[in-house]
Formats: sequence, C-alpha cells, structure tokens
Amino acid sequence: MSTTILTDEAAQLAATVADVVSTWGLPDTGRLVSETEYFHAQWKTAEELGWTSILDDVDCTSFEGLAQSAELVDAAGAVTRALAHAGAALPVRQTLLARSLARQPIATGHIVVSPHSFGVWDPVATAFVGADGTTRDLPTSRPADRDVAARPVYRIDRPDAPGDRPDGVLAQFLLVQEIAGAAHGAIEQARTYVMSRVQFGRPLIKLPAVAQELGRLTIAQVQLDEAIREFARRLQEGSPERIRFAAIAARALASEVASDVAAHAHQLHGALGLTADATLRRRTLLLWADRDEGLHQRNWGVHSLPRCEIDLWSLSRPEGTHPA
Repeated sequence: MSTTILTDEAAQLAATVADVVSTWGLPDTGRLVSETEYFHAQWKTAEELGWTSILDDVDCTSFEGLAQSAELVDAAGAVTRALAHAGAALPVRQTLLARSLARQPIATGHIVVSPHSFGVWDPVATAFVGADGTTRDLPTSRPADRDVAARPVYRIDRPDAPGDRPDGVLAQFLLVQEIAGAAHGAIEQARTYVMSRVQFGRPLIKLPAVAQELGRLTIAQVQLDEAIREFARRLQEGSPERIRFAAIAARALASEVASDVAAHAHQLHGALGLTADATLRRRTLLLWADRDEGLHQRNWGVHSLPRCEIDLWSLSRPEGTHPA
C-alpha cells in the first residue's frame, strides 16, 4: 500500500494494519457485514490494537485542537486508509470520530456513532454521540437496512449536509482517506491482474489501451493523494476558511475518483472482477457507498465558494506559499 502521503509514524501504523488484515477473511456476498462470521472477531482485534481510540484525547470542536493533535489525526487517517485498502468494512472511522466528539469517556468495546455517520452502522451501534458531545445509549433492536457496501444503515430521509464545523471537517478528512485507500487498493488489484493475465501470448498490460487506462487511474489516485496532503497541511497550519476549502476540494475530487476507479477497475478485470474470488468488489462497493455518504449532491460545498478570482486564489493557494 502506498504510504507516501503519511508521516513516518503514520506510515508504520498503516503497515501494521495492513499486516494484520492481510489474513482476515472477507464477508460473504449478500449478507450484512455485521452478520458475517468474521465481523465480531475483526472488530475485537481493532479495539484491542487501539485503532478505535486514537482520537479519544483530541479536541475536535476547534481547529486549534485539531492542529495541536496533528499526529493523532494523521494516525487515524492512516488506519482508516489501510483498512479500506484491504477492502475491510468496519465501523472504525465512525467510532473514532464519535469518541473524539464525546464529552465523557466511552468504554472500549462499543460501536459508537454520531451525526457524521449519516445512519451508517447505527443499527448495530451501542451509543450515539450528539453534535453537543452528549452520549446516549441506543436500543438493542432497531430496523436495519444496508448500503451499497452491505454495511447496516438506518435510512435518513434527508441527512444534514456535511458541516463546516471542525468535527465535520475531521469527518470529511477521514472519509476521503477511506476513499483514497479503497481506490488505491482497487488500482493495485487491477494492475496485478493485467500484468499476470495472458491473452494471445502476452500479458494484458502490453496492450496500449490497457496500459493507458491503468496509467490514467494512477494519475487520478496521485491527484487525490495530493489533495489529501494539502488538506492535512491545512489542518495543522491553515485558517478555518482555507481548511474548509481544502475539505470541499478533497471531497469533490474523491467523489469523482471513486466513480472513475470503481467503474474502470472492473473494466480492466472484465467479468472476473465480479466474482467472489477476485475480491475487487469489496473495494469498489466501498467506493460507491462512501462517494454518496451523507450527500444529496456530490458537489458538497462547491456552490458556496467565491466567484471572485482573487478570493478564490487566496483559498486555493497551497499552504506554505506566500501571496503574490
């Protein structure tokens, strides 16, 4: 898995996660993820290894608090990214954020959700943390639907759009990390396939159209990684307005990349990409589900951006550069 956008410490954590999940079984097709034989053991492992409590001491109610905890935020992103890269569907991202938002400590072992979960994992969660940080227990039996990735979800007729408060921005940061991880995993899987699949006496990668398509997807992944890198830099140093711009830009690009990679990775695999043995669908289904999570439209926030070129430049100028 590529870890070039991570700090050294976060990259080491991502490598550890990748090593642990490499032996995990993937859920059977057609069932809720939370009802499969692997789910509870994998969730227990994630809890015991501390993946769900990284943000417990992070103040996500202020941008200053996020900046002071940059290493922990980066670590949370690394775990989220590594799990998605492997195609693992666990409520780690949602629990990380909810625990950070909670005013009072929450015992480990619980699946915890917040308004930023948009109903995903709500039916199997034991607690809900509100926007004000208060925690309430959830009933043990609730109606459950499923999203595209077979995660349990309580359907919300009109979910609130992702907020521009610090906790909402943090939620977007973790989400785009998850999309990037799943996209990179799908591209790697497609690359392995076209390099090993031989037709007419040569690997598929030798066909110019195949090589060109794989290269185009790789460029899209690099662009998304750069957007996330800039997002991370701004969380440490940027003003709230510039941080929100980075969140909007990264989410918009992530939605576009998710659609592109999911569709064309399957094209490169052909019909084999839909089989259970290929496991590609575990990444592409997650891409489709994350792409639409909590959105009425995929261009969240774009309509609120300034139209004046000078104002737009002040927001889009990379962090660390000086105005002209």
